[in-house]
Amino acid sequence: MSKKKVLGIVISLMIIVFILVIGGGIFAANHFYSKVETTESLKPAEVGVIEELVQKEEESNIVNIAVLGIDRDGDGSNGRSDAIKVISLDMNNKKVKMTSFQRDTLIYIPEPENDFDKLNHAYWYGKAPLTLKTLNYNFDLDITRYVAFNFDAIEHIIDTIDGIELDVHENELKVTNDYIQHLNSLSDTDQDAPYLTKGGLQKLSGRQAMAYMRNRYVGDDFDRMNRQNKVMEAMIDKVMNQSYTELLGLLDACLPYVETNLTMNEMISFGTKVLTFDLKNIEQTQIPAADNKNRTVSYKGYSPLYVMNNYQDLVRDVHAFIYNDAEYQPSQTVIENEAAIYEKFGTVK
Repeated sequence: MSKKKVLGIVISLMIIVFILVIGGGIFAANHFYSKVETTESLKPAEVGVIEELVQKEEESNIVNIAVLGIDRDGDGSNGRSDAIKVISLDMNNKKVKMTSFQRDTLIYIPEPENDFDKLNHAYWYGKAPLTLKTLNYNFDLDITRYVAFNFDAIEHIIDTIDGIELDVHENELKVTNDYIQHLNSLSDTDQDAPYLTKGGLQKLSGRQAMAYMRNRYVGDDFDRMNRQNKVMEAMIDKVMNQSYTELLGLLDACLPYVETNLTMNEMISFGTKVLTFDLKNIEQTQIPAADNKNRTVSYKGYSPLYVMNNYQDLVRDVHAFIYNDAEYQPSQTVIENEAAIYEKFGTVK
């Protein structure tokens, strides 16, 4: 197994975690796959893929995989998927695309919840299967595969590579330090992470970087997603300088934090292909886009939930980015769901 392949694996760990268990052939895949928590495969009907989209993957040769960053925050629940991304593998054009979904977007969570809520609560109610079903229902997607990782993995990865360099803004310091204090209080170790004392470019430990990522009070959720992406990019930069042995050790240490319903054969197949892609130029977008106006509401005691100006446009944006389909027309489900949201919560002026 070449260093180039291993490097590709670890870069994928930071952005597309599901490629973790491939890279060196069947022996390595078996070794790594045994460390991952696996669940059953999901059929399209189980996660609400509409009939018109069932053949989309075969026709487009684009594979969509949800990547969920789970924040359990020590409360004993399923946790919430505070990072919700869809990785699209365009096999024909050898591209990887990443779509980040705003966690506080007001959407409809289908059966068994059958109610409106914020997007990241779908995992809280029904873990990965309900999250996939919710994404498919609200955005006309065809996702049956997922990778979920506990946010504790990010802290562990960053500490394993001896920290990352981040440019922290002065106005982010107080809230970041509040989260450092909170994470220190939850830790079962005696070693607390120190507070940040200044802004600017500096080296952050895993816990400090986790606190920075969790900051949800400076700016809006778009800013929070940007902070997550900054951490990911800094991790990639650091991993690029790791030795062959360090890369394998990093990979081995991080897999226990990962859950997936991908089979080993899928991981080998997808991963082997993706390692021929240009992983340094991953195309990214955010849904909703910054220009889709919104307003905030409270519902069931939770706030904020973002009511969007145009839910059909969200679906069009998703399909234009993932499938290069600028002519896509949202399903009747999306149209009726949008009308129901506006009837209950009002439109955005």
